[in-house]
Amino acid sequence: MKKLFFTLAIMLGLATTVSAQEVGQMWIGGSVGFNSTKVGDGDRVSSYRIIPEIGYAFAENMGVGIRLGYAHNKTVMGNFRGINAKDAFTVNPFLRMAFLKGEMGSLFVDGGAGYTYGKSEAVNANDEKIKLNAWEVGFRPGVAVNVSKRITLTGKFGFLGYQHEKFDGVKTDDFGFDFDLGQTELGVSIVF
Repeated sequence: MKKLFFTLAIMLGLATTVSAQEVGQMWIGGSVGFNSTKVGDGDRVSSYRIIPEIGYAFAENMGVGIRLGYAHNKTVMGNFRGINAKDAFTVNPFLRMAFLKGEMGSLFVDGGAGYTYGKSEAVNANDEKIKLNAWEVGFRPGVAVNVSKRITLTGKFGFLGYQHEKFDGVKTDDFGFDFDLGQTELGVSIVF
């Protein structure tokens, strides 16, 4: 059953992101996500995210857009009966380059920079809420599929670039190509 669901999800993702937008058109859309993980009889981590986006096609194969997002992560620690929650807000302006455009849609690459700020319910040694500051610069490949003249399904798969994160004073720098399901985003756009 899991293999069937995974296969259908991948097929839906590939069939949802090919878009042939015209110069001067705008799109409004975005994606949502939910994840829940349990480790043995212990901790459970649940998260969801809402990432709306708006964009404008200013040339035949080029567009600009911005994504504004909210994410919530909650960890329930089994043995300690404690709860740790983290809320984060993201802003991500991007430039979209489309190629292999056709009636069914197109492939695209979003290149941009993003900034995320968040706070955790947990506190550090100074009795302050733990803060998250992160930024990234990179590329997200995607596909757009036209369902109708005004509705496009989109999918973004992976990330190629640089990410920096500072969480409770600990800095993390990451450069590379990340192509796992955690970087996959499926969404819907309305073109007008």
